Amino acid sequence: MGVVSCWILHLVLVLQLQVLVVLSKNIISGTVPVGESLTASESQQFSSSWLSPSGDFTFGFRKIKPNNGFTLSIWFDNIPDKTIVWHAQTVNTTTSLVPDGSKVTLTADHGLVLTDPGGQQLWSSSLPQIRSSVSRGLITDGGNFRLLSEHSDVALWSSFANPTDTLLPTQSIEVRGNLSSRRKETSFQKGRFRLRLGDDGDLQLLTLNSETLAETDVYFSYYSSNTNDPHNPGNRLVFNETGYMYVVMRDNRTRFYVNKKDPVPSKDFYHRAVLHFDGVFSQYYHPKRQGLNNSNNGWSLAWSEPENICAKRFGPYLDGNELGNLACGFNNICILRDNHRPKCECPERFLLVDPNDEYGDCKPDFEMETCGPGNNRTETANQDANLYEFVTLRMTNWPSGDYKRYSNYDEGRCKATCLNDCFCGAVVLGRDRFCWKKKKFPLSYGIRDTNGDSNTFVKVLKLGSRS
Repeated sequence: MGVVSCWILHLVLVLQLQVLVVLSKNIISGTVPVGESLTASESQQFSSSWLSPSGDFTFGFRKIKPNNGFTLSIWFDNIPDKTIVWHAQTVNTTTSLVPDGSKVTLTADHGLVLTDPGGQQLWSSSLPQIRSSVSRGLITDGGNFRLLSEHSDVALWSSFANPTDTLLPTQSIEVRGNLSSRRKETSFQKGRFRLRLGDDGDLQLLTLNSETLAETDVYFSYYSSNTNDPHNPGNRLVFNETGYMYVVMRDNRTRFYVNKKDPVPSKDFYHRAVLHFDGVFSQYYHPKRQGLNNSNNGWSLAWSEPENICAKRFGPYLDGNELGNLACGFNNICILRDNHRPKCECPERFLLVDPNDEYGDCKPDFEMETCGPGNNRTETANQDANLYEFVTLRMTNWPSGDYKRYSNYDEGRCKATCLNDCFCGAVVLGRDRFCWKKKKFPLSYGIRDTNGDSNTFVKVLKLGSRS
């Protein structure tokens, strides 16, 4: 290679290094100028994300498995699992994921604008209607992405003011603000659970109609801080820099602490609080350096609300009616795991409506009997015994949907009273010898507990029989 060629090669390498240095300086400082963009790419090039000054947080595109798509998000970058703490909730996709080649651009008039490979807008940051344009973006060491104007450090938009399912230290929720769960673990659409600070100052966990997800279709509350004193109501939910979470009252002095115990020191641990897709609201901590705790150096549970979502049946219903369900779908049994998160399991002879959603509804694999004309159960009891049998669910209860109760019954009598009743789909027998009849399917709030005192007997059509 000649001298000229070597000099040209050297110059190219120097220029490339300078470009990398400029990009690195932009990213490390956390400042993003207007006009900068990121592109979702399988190759994940150097410019695919913007780093906070310390490198603790990153803003950019993340590939989500097993789905074939990306989410525009903010995540912890200095830990192995790169936990997502905020994501753009697009409206034109079924999972809020975007395809390879999608692009986000920082613009002066609309802030962040996310488009698909064809240029169609999928999401943008909502800016106030004021005569001020965005001059720069800033990703902070606290995990907040802020859009700033040229003449003020007051954010025109920020991810902290537009939370999704996670809160970080120094973040707060004002009255009427809320967190929304995801629909599933890998689906970034809004799910049916909300953490909301209401107009009356009460912090509540709510479940919504799973089809409409409308804020007007709230079914019930399954947690309340009871900070709705009309003389001194809750005014703001605060997750402070030390890891404490509390509701500040209107007098700005009184605090209701949501934490169940003192948090570990924030100088050594990261903190986050997340409303999971299954309705459990949990706070976690993670060591900033290896070897700070005796666990596997991953996220450790500090506390959760509720502690046992399987046993948390319901709160006050609208109009006194029982609506909806909690962590698991209808005909699905909730089993609490050691991490305070639920596992769901269909009973024998039932199948998931959606095989890819173990938390969804279960359907029977048999035809359900009907109460038609001339269906006299007393005269046809022997015939019914040949057609129907019972699936036994040990240590399992369904505490909702009773319509009759019998005292001092054993297992045989409890089953018989269901067998002879065309309305009956199942019976629950407790150790106290009370027998409870359940309405026809779907059943709701199934709970399995190793310390449970009830067994459930589900009436099913015998294999090879027809009703």
